[in-house]
Amino acid sequence: MDEMYLVVFHIGPVQDFIATARRSRDLWFGSWLLSELAKAAALEIVRQNGNDTSCLVFPAPDEDELEQLRSLDFNAPNKVMAQVRCNPAELSEAVKEAIFRRLGEICADAYAKVRGEFNCEVAWQQVEDFLEFFWASYPLNGSYKQARDFAETILNARKTTRNFAPVMWGSTAPKCSLDGSRESVIPASVHRQMNENEFREDYGIRRGEHLCGVCLLKRHGKRGKEEHFFSTSHIAALPLLERLTDRHRPLVDEYIGKLKELGIPSDALGTVRTPHPVFGRHDGQLLFEERLGEFFEMEEKLRQAKRALRSFLKEAFDGKKPLPYYALLLADGDHMGKVIDAQETPEKHQELSRSQSRFAQEARDIVQRHQGSLLYSGGDDVLALVPLHTVLACARRLTETFRQRLADFKVKDGEEEISPTLSVGIAVAHHLAPLSDVLELTRAAEKAAKSIKGKNALAVALSKRSGVERTVKGTWGTLDRRLEWFTGLYQTEAIPDGAAYELRDLVSQLETSNDELKDTLQKAAREETRRILRRKKARRGTEPIADNVLRALETFLHEGEFSFEKLKQLADELIIAREFAAAMDLANMPASTPTPGEVAEK
Repeated sequence: MDEMYLVVFHIGPVQDFIATARRSRDLWFGSWLLSELAKAAALEIVRQNGNDTSCLVFPAPDEDELEQLRSLDFNAPNKVMAQVRCNPAELSEAVKEAIFRRLGEICADAYAKVRGEFNCEVAWQQVEDFLEFFWASYPLNGSYKQARDFAETILNARKTTRNFAPVMWGSTAPKCSLDGSRESVIPASVHRQMNENEFREDYGIRRGEHLCGVCLLKRHGKRGKEEHFFSTSHIAALPLLERLTDRHRPLVDEYIGKLKELGIPSDALGTVRTPHPVFGRHDGQLLFEERLGEFFEMEEKLRQAKRALRSFLKEAFDGKKPLPYYALLLADGDHMGKVIDAQETPEKHQELSRSQSRFAQEARDIVQRHQGSLLYSGGDDVLALVPLHTVLACARRLTETFRQRLADFKVKDGEEEISPTLSVGIAVAHHLAPLSDVLELTRAAEKAAKSIKGKNALAVALSKRSGVERTVKGTWGTLDRRLEWFTGLYQTEAIPDGAAYELRDLVSQLETSNDELKDTLQKAAREETRRILRRKKARRGTEPIADNVLRALETFLHEGEFSFEKLKQLADELIIAREFAAAMDLANMPASTPTPGEVAEK
C-alpha cells in the first residue's frame, strides 16, 4: 500500500481509572499503567513500519532512539498519532494485540504477588473489560492539518459510540471499595477468617475492604524496580524530617527497633524508594499516631507504639509534630490547541512533540529536587505530590522550564504573538483525606488558574478538615510573589495570625447582594479593614504592623476599586500563606521573599 495515512489511537479510560485511588500508590501506578500501554502501541506502530521511529508524530522520540520508548521513566500520553503506509485496519489489530499483551504481562506480575486467595478468572475478565481502545485514520494526500482535523473528528465520534458487551462475572459479591462499579474478587469467607495483619500482608488492604480485579492490579502492580512509592503521609512529614541530622540516628534506630519489637508488619518498614539520609527508607507515616493504628491490632501494642512515637518526637524534635498537610500539584500547558493547529507538517508536529517529551523528562528531575514524588509527566501535563515547604518553588521552576522549552512555538492570539505557558493548580489537603477528593480539588484549582485571562496562572486551594475550602488565583509573578511575601511575614512574625480571619469575618458580616446598600457597605468595609490592620499587633502582640507592610496591603486592596472580592482574596491568601509558613518553619527553611515595594509593583 503506497498511500500514506494519518492514524490516531486512544487508550483509556483515563479520568475514572486514575481518579479511583485511595492511596498515592494507586494513583501513581494507574497513571504509569496507561503510559505503558500507550508505549506498547507506539512500539508496535514502529515495528509494523520497519522499525522507523520517524513514523511517530506524537509522542515522537529522538530519532532512532527506540530505547527511549522502552524506558520505564518515559511517560507517553494516552493518545498516539502516526503517519503510516500500511493498512490502518490491519495496523489497528496489531496495535490492539500489543496493548493487551503488555497489559497481560503487567497483570500477571501483579497477581503473582497476591498471597491471598482471590477469583483470578473474574479478575482477568474485569481487567480485559476495563480497557478502552479506539482508533481513526485519514489519508495524507493533501494538507496535514486537514488530515489531522478529520482524523481527530472521526476519533471523537467513535469514542462517543460505545460498545456494551454483557458482563460475564456478575454476582452478589460486594462491590469494590475503590470504584464501586465492579464486584470484589476476594472471597467473603476470607474477611471472616483473617485478622488485620494477615489481611494487610496477603492483600495489601485493610480488613473489611474489597477489591475488584482492576484495583487489585493497581494495588499490587510493580513498576520495574520502583515498587514502593511515597504516601501522602510521608510527603506531609517531610518538613519535619528536614530537621534530622546524624546525631538523631540512634533515636531513629531506637524508635524503629521498638516498632519491630512490637511486631509491626514487615511491609510497613522500608517502603520508600528514595531513602532519607537519617530516616532511611521508612515512610513518614510512622510519625503520625493516627497511622500507627493500621499496623497494630492489639490495643496494648498500639498504646506502646504511640508512647514510643511521643518519646521519639520529644527527643528528636523537642516535641514538635509533623504538619498533617501536603500538596498535590497539577500543571497543564496553555494555548496548546492553537500551537498544535499551527504545525502544518508532520515534521513540525514531531519537533513540538520532542520538546514536550524533553520537558516531561525535566519535570521528573524538578519534582525530585523539590523532594516531591512525580505521579505523571507526559507532554504538557504534570501531576505530583510535593511537600508544603517546597511546592511554590517547584511549581515556579516547572513553569519557567516549560516556557523556555516551548518558546520557539509561537502562535497568533488576535494581534498578539504568544508562546505556550504553563498554568498550575495546587491543592493543600490533609494527609488522610480521600485521594480521589484531593485530586478533584486539584483539578478545580487548575481549572481556576486556566480561567484567568491570558492564563499563565497559578491557583491554590486549601482544604482543612475543619473549615471551608479556600481558593486563590492569579498570574505568575503576581500571586506567587505575594504568597511568598506573606509567608515571610508570618515567619518573621511581622503580621499576626488573627488578622486574616478578622478580615474574612468582616466580609461575612457586610457583604450583600442588595445594590442599594452595596456601595455604602463596601465603604464601611474599607474603613473597618484599615482599622483592623492598624489595630492588630505583630511580634506576638508587642508591636504594630510596620508601615511599609500596611501600605503594601492597602495598595492591593485599593488598586482600581475596593471590593469584597478583593478583601476575600487578601484574607484567603494570608490564610493559605500561613500554612506554607508553618511548613517552612518546621523545616528550618527561611523564606526567600520580595520586598513590599516589589509586591506592590506587581
